Amino acid sequence: MGNAALFAAARTGDEDAWPELVRRYDGLIRAVVSQFSMNSADSGDAAQNTWLRLFERADTVREPEKLGAWLATTARRECLAIVQRRVEYPKATEDLDRPSPDPTPEAAVIDAEMRVHVRAATDALPGRPRALIDALYYRPRGSYAEVGTTTGMPIGSIGPTRIRALRHLRRTLVDWAA
Repeated sequence: MGNAALFAAARTGDEDAWPELVRRYDGLIRAVVSQFSMNSADSGDAAQNTWLRLFERADTVREPEKLGAWLATTARRECLAIVQRRVEYPKATEDLDRPSPDPTPEAAVIDAEMRVHVRAATDALPGRPRALIDALYYRPRGSYAEVGTTTGMPIGSIGPTRIRALRHLRRTLVDWAA
């Protein structure tokens, strides 16, 4: 049966005609839809909507022998409509309940102020502890051997000196915050 006769049979209610139309043209519709960058759900919707449009508008098809071209054009239009909706309603609206990973302006000011105070407290340390904190945290050198070489400290005294320096910094910063 030719395409025009098959389409005419489908329009008049022949139950075997619609499945045959789908068998003949589903590959064409899926090929058109695959040209668009859509996820599988949107691709399926576009193909399904194309068949729905044919069912709804079967009486408006003027040249049934060119049904393939009509279906391809309709599939493109369905894809464009889906892509357009995706542009108008971005997915980012899903995450509105999550806090932003970016700091608030207030948090940025507090962080900057804290950095100033930590640097001032570090600068107030005596020579070797200040050099050690600088080497460990401000200009990391890597291994304790490298830190020892940079600061002129034996490796065995780096840990205890670090602990004393950090305790001193903590006391200084607690006094500042009070």
